[in-house]
Amino acid sequence: MTTKLEDRLLGLAIAALLTTIGGEMAGAAALVTLGVTTFALALAALLVVMTLSLLVGLSRLSGPDMQPVPSTDRTH
Repeated sequence: MTTKLEDRLLGLAIAALLTTIGGEMAGAAALVTLGVTTFALALAALLVVMTLSLLVGLSRLSGPDMQPVPSTDRTH
């Protein structure tokens, strides 16, 4: 399960890679620099978001389900 923020950061990382490739093909050093920088920042942010998402998910696990078992009055 992913969050919307994870999806957006992944999309940003892919767009940054495409920008880097396009800048390299066009010979524009500024686009390559922008693409590499954006990719690195998006990847770092994605790592932070995924780590926080994992920690929140783990903190919600409280152990075994402590719901009371419904009793029945039937005896066999």
